[in-house]
Order: sequence, then C-alpha cells, then structure tokens
Amino acid sequence: MDIFIIKISDSDNIKPELLEEFRHKEFADKKKQAEHCLSYLMTDKILKGVYNTENRELEFINGKPYLKTREKFFSISHSGEHIALAFSGCECGVDIEKMKERDFVSISKRMKFNSNTLREFYSEWTKYEAEYKLGEKYKSIKQIESEGFMITAVSSNPQETFEIYIINGETFSNA
Repeated sequence: MDIFIIKISDSDNIKPELLEEFRHKEFADKKKQAEHCLSYLMTDKILKGVYNTENRELEFINGKPYLKTREKFFSISHSGEHIALAFSGCECGVDIEKMKERDFVSISKRMKFNSNTLREFYSEWTKYEAEYKLGEKYKSIKQIESEGFMITAVSSNPQETFEIYIINGETFSNA
C-alpha cells in the first residue's frame, strides 16, 4: 500500500474551476468543499501519474468511492492542513488526525478504547476510523506518528506492505 501525505496549503495555486471538476457532494463549509475537491483531484493525479491508470471513473457504493474497474483501491482522510491518500491492490482504509489536546478520557470510555495517554487515544481513534473505511476487520495495519499527526492505514491483505510518501518527496521506506 502506498500512502501519500499532502499538505493542503501546498495547493493554493490550483485554479478553483479545476477543483470544482472533482466535486462529488455539497458542503456548506467552503473550506471542507475545497478539501474534498482537492482530495479527488490528487487521487486522480496519482492514479494517472503514478499507477498509469487510464480509466479513472469513480462509482460510490454506500458513500465509499471506488474505481469502476477496481484496478486500484483507495481511501481518503483529512485533518488540519493535511490529506492522506492510500492506494492498494485490495480494499484499504486510512485515517490521519492532528493530535491536539482534548478530553480523551471520556471519549475513550464511550468508545471502549484502552487509552491512558493522548497518543494512545489517537492510535485507537485512527485505527477505528481506518477500519471503518475498510469496511471489515483489517488483516494488516501500519501506524506512524509524524509531526504531530497520527496516521493509520489498514488492509484486507494480511501480507500488505506499506510505503509512506510526503508531498516534499521524502519517503519513509516501510515506515
């Protein structure tokens, strides 16, 4: 699985009409709508440029995006100024969260997480979210904490390998 981390502010020079081509639903919040459109623009660019995918037509099943060809599977997550995009040959899920102070004790109790620290809370939370996006119990998982973010990627493939790419080109091989 390849996971791409993209800083949203790096996209300030993208023409709004180009972003609008990638809108798949409406948002009252213009910032959320721009994040949504940028996510799908970047998904399209990576499918075309990295994986040489010609047919990038999407369909949505129960709100989850799929390539109609099922040539590649992908998952999208946003947090703060970052987007995480995961691509795999099988079903996958990804979640990225900016780790900020919050009442994690009460949330942990409600969610039945076993977390005693903020870091443990975000580890559990991103695992929960990524697995939800996967739509089934994961067979492999990778978590990384980087620059105040917790990133979790999960896969239906027990032999999945993980590579993480940061927008500036820095690669964390098997991070």
